[in-house]
Amino acid sequence: MSAPPSPAPSPLPPLLEVQALRAELATRGGPLNMLDDVSFTLGHGRVLALVGESGSGKSATAFSIMGLLDPPARVAGGSVRFAGRELVGLAEAEMRRLRGNRIAMIFQDPMMTLNPVLTIGAQIVETVLAHAPVGRAEARRRARDVLGRVGVPGPEERLACHPHQLSGGLRQRVAIAIALLHQPDLIIADEPTTALDATIQAQILREVRALVTERRTALLWITHDLSVAEQLADDIAVMYAGRIVERGPATALLRQPIHPYTAGLIASLPRGRRGSRLTPIPGLPPTLASRPSGCAFRPRCGVAGPACAADPPWRDRLAGSAPGGAVRCVNPGQAVAA
Repeated sequence: MSAPPSPAPSPLPPLLEVQALRAELATRGGPLNMLDDVSFTLGHGRVLALVGESGSGKSATAFSIMGLLDPPARVAGGSVRFAGRELVGLAEAEMRRLRGNRIAMIFQDPMMTLNPVLTIGAQIVETVLAHAPVGRAEARRRARDVLGRVGVPGPEERLACHPHQLSGGLRQRVAIAIALLHQPDLIIADEPTTALDATIQAQILREVRALVTERRTALLWITHDLSVAEQLADDIAVMYAGRIVERGPATALLRQPIHPYTAGLIASLPRGRRGSRLTPIPGLPPTLASRPSGCAFRPRCGVAGPACAADPPWRDRLAGSAPGGAVRCVNPGQAVAA
């Protein structure tokens, strides 16, 4: 398969390099592709938003990078390099040393991070002690401070609570706090602010953006919310049916989408006066077992033609008012011009 055009040279090599990543799900009828030829890079101090509808492969990409796919799912090919080190096939003990220290993940469900039988304080303190040579009193101080940074009210009192004693929003803030605790080199965030109100979401986005700026942390932010991607991201990659179909600088891509799917996502956003009609994308995304050959979006695309039955190539996004990035489409830009 063809690779996307290379981005412009950077003063530092990319912190995260994902190349031709494939993941599959074993079934009685044979393996089903979850991810197909997923490629992108993420540099120090950069934010990449991975956007797309539910089921497009965003979370599968994150779990593949972290080595957290459970059987019958597995990484079937490709490369994931972190700071020059290959993660695909890395021993579990080595991955555990990276997780939570140099690489942190914020899950959509906070209970994937939190232990229901331990207090919040015990969990955060033990996390500090596992990765930093400090005493228990200092670890507790760090635990209290990081809860305050993500807007947890009464952080000292919350340390004594068990997860079930907190609301869903508070549990998610605790999970985000744990991810920020050691100021990791890379954070992978899987829709972490979906359950939070707008005020807390804005506070957490500011905190995360400050960490990226001050510590040069790389951030892969997974979301279906293009408004969050617009606020936070330097670059956007759009996924559909297990593939990245368009990527580029956030401002350029949102101002001038080239792939018909990207254009459809943006057109379906609420805009203008209250009560105005939305323009949804017709149909539904394909299931793993029903993905068509060639461009998977063609059954829903208003400009698809016979050539779309072939595997679409990567090409540079159109030059003009919003250049930069790449698109996987036979006839890029037609839906925008139509």
